[in-house]
Amino acid sequence: MYTVLTYVISLVLSVIALWNPKIRLFVKGRRNVLKRIKEAVKGHDGIIWFHTASMGEFEEARPVIEATRKRFPDRKILLTFFSPSGYEVRKDWNVVDWVFYLPLDTWFNARRFVRIVRPAKAVFTIGEFWFNYLGQLRRHNVDTYIMSVLLSKDSPYTKWYGWKYRNVLRTVYKGVMVKNEETRDALEKAGCRNVTVTGDARFDRVAAIASETWSDKIVAEWSCGRKVAIAGSSDSNEDGLFLSLARDYPDDKFMFVPHDLDEAPIRHILNSAGGRAILYTDIEYVFSSGIPANVKAGMLGTIRDAQILVVNKIGILSRLYRYGWCALVGGGFVNVPHSVIEAVIYGMPVAMGPQFHKNSQFVDLLKLGAATPVSSPEDIRKWYAEYRDNPELLDHVISVEKDYCSRNTGATDRIMAVIFG
Repeated sequence: MYTVLTYVISLVLSVIALWNPKIRLFVKGRRNVLKRIKEAVKGHDGIIWFHTASMGEFEEARPVIEATRKRFPDRKILLTFFSPSGYEVRKDWNVVDWVFYLPLDTWFNARRFVRIVRPAKAVFTIGEFWFNYLGQLRRHNVDTYIMSVLLSKDSPYTKWYGWKYRNVLRTVYKGVMVKNEETRDALEKAGCRNVTVTGDARFDRVAAIASETWSDKIVAEWSCGRKVAIAGSSDSNEDGLFLSLARDYPDDKFMFVPHDLDEAPIRHILNSAGGRAILYTDIEYVFSSGIPANVKAGMLGTIRDAQILVVNKIGILSRLYRYGWCALVGGGFVNVPHSVIEAVIYGMPVAMGPQFHKNSQFVDLLKLGAATPVSSPEDIRKWYAEYRDNPELLDHVISVEKDYCSRNTGATDRIMAVIFG
């Protein structure tokens, strides 16, 4: 039934791809993918295979993949993605040897993939339960691991209908690496004995990014050396709240980094700002073109005068946070909360929409008094004013977050120890 349903979904997606660009990438990227994988890995043994679903899962696994490359410079590493949002951004990532889409989880695809790649180790991230692939890995006695597991109170793993997930955790994975003690206790209660608390490797990743010497001349020119408020990975809900703040505080600067870079949401921000906003890529043109010096000087003046900067460029948010003093992090209105530690590593209070419970770091910081859930313009005005006008409170949050990040680094080494000894 599972395999039949996978075939049905494949057919449906092929139809949807006719008019949906994202699904078109999903379908097109998998055409002849097994043949391309076979040609790529031919003649190579001992391959280490990492699979991540999308960009968020990749960021979880990235420090471990980089540590694997450093430890085994001569081993071949294969990285697969399920989603275009991860693959299209990282398909040329030179830390690994190959990057491919994962073929859909049918019995035929899984059997052929494992026989072609013959991985020495397979590492999955967070909640990856591809039953045909896992069954083939077990059949071929491949050491298989899953990292960054986190159970919420309503997780299917612990429910009566989650018996198949629990069976996989008990019988397939040689090591189950979890983020906290609560998850370990829940899994051990369910009969899993191969569980290790390793923490979240993203803390190591964001700490490394924060320690880099990096700057963005466009943001530096616009911000004029001032710290700004940032809406990171925002959707229309967060954009609306931040636009209301910008109206209330016309002398403050606000940076929008939308999660969706489609034209409609970006155009909505620009139109709603009423001429007070500029677009990142428009400024790129000013810096890169051969505009006469006197004309360029006038344009730079316009850039500095803009209250709002809309960053329509992917892959730099984690570094842009260093220009901020507070952050509204997206996903909390649609139950897909994004990473807060990318902002927290720089010591700034964070806010998120009401559906934040899947983000364990936000929950931790909420208990520590460094994070605030918001639902309305009134909520965000109260949050913003509280920190903006109280430097002592802001200093306290910086201290709390610095200690929190320090206590949670080191997960990469613990994960490496489980996988490689």
